[in-house]
Amino acid sequence: MQQVVFAPLVKSLAIAAALVGANVVHDATTTHPVTHRLALHAPNPTPPPGYVTTYLSAFLDGDIDVTFHDGNLHPLTFRVRATLGDGCRWLGTERLVPIDDETFAYDYSETILDCDAGATPALKTPRAGIVTVVD
Repeated sequence: MQQVVFAPLVKSLAIAAALVGANVVHDATTTHPVTHRLALHAPNPTPPPGYVTTYLSAFLDGDIDVTFHDGNLHPLTFRVRATLGDGCRWLGTERLVPIDDETFAYDYSETILDCDAGATPALKTPRAGIVTVVD
């Protein structure tokens, strides 16, 4: 009796998996990647006199191009690691969260991963702002 119940269940699951798989393939072939140019708008904090700051950003050289494989904006996270002249290893993290079809909320933070003995770390410079789609 269990085989009678089990066999149709396995067959049903196999058919369902095939339909889901076919749907995924269909969706993947009908979407088109879209590349957008993104521009950062975030205030640059002024450090106290005599202090060194750091900023590890994907936007360091200006606007960036990002490809969205499904054509829709989605949250992004950029991480940049660097060893700086302060003798410390840093991780800069930028988070972009879509607000609408042309704007992201922007948050930047830094983490000191480790420092050489006697090092004086630069000041952390967290930032917040927006990133706009400019194309």
